[in-house]
Amino acid sequence: MKRIAAWVALVVLTGWTPVLADGREELVRSYVDRIVVNSLDEPDRHQAYFTESQLLNDFSGDFVNTYADALKASRKRGDPALFETDPMTGDTNRCPIGKTGIIDRTRSDTRNMLDVTMETPSCDGAPVRSIRLMFILEQDDPSSGLYRIDDVLRFIDEGNWFSLKAWLERQTKP
Repeated sequence: MKRIAAWVALVVLTGWTPVLADGREELVRSYVDRIVVNSLDEPDRHQAYFTESQLLNDFSGDFVNTYADALKASRKRGDPALFETDPMTGDTNRCPIGKTGIIDRTRSDTRNMLDVTMETPSCDGAPVRSIRLMFILEQDDPSSGLYRIDDVLRFIDEGNWFSLKAWLERQTKP
C-alpha cells in the first residue's frame, strides 16, 4: 500500500504521466527542439530532420518510403532541394520560436497523436503567431513498445491541416 501511495505522490508532484512513459513524448520533443534551433536561422547550428539515421530510427517504414520516392523524383526533375521552406513549420522567414508545448491527444478511438504548439514573437514586421503541429505516431512493433513518426500535420485554419506525408506523396507525381 505504501508503494502505491508513493507512486501516486510521484505522479502528482512531478506531473509525470505514465501514458507518455513509452517514449512518444521524448521522440516528439527531440523534433520540437530541432524546429526551435532551426528557427534561429543560424546555418552553423541547423539540425536536419531527415538524416539517414533519423529516417531509420524515428520514422515509420511507410513515411521513409514516401520520403525516398519524393527525394528521387525531386532529383530526377533537377530540383536543387526537396523543400523550399521548413518542412515542419512551413516558415520561410525563420522567425525564432519561443514557448512550446506538447499535449497527448490520443484516445482509445484515435491514432497516437501528440499535439505541439509553438509561439513565434513579432518578427520582421510579422505579428505574433502560433504554429500547431500534430505528430501522428505508429507503434513499430507491439512487443518492442517503440513508436515512430508516420506523419506530421500542420494546422492551416479551421478544419484544414497540411500533411507532410501527403505533400511528399504529391512530389512523386509528374
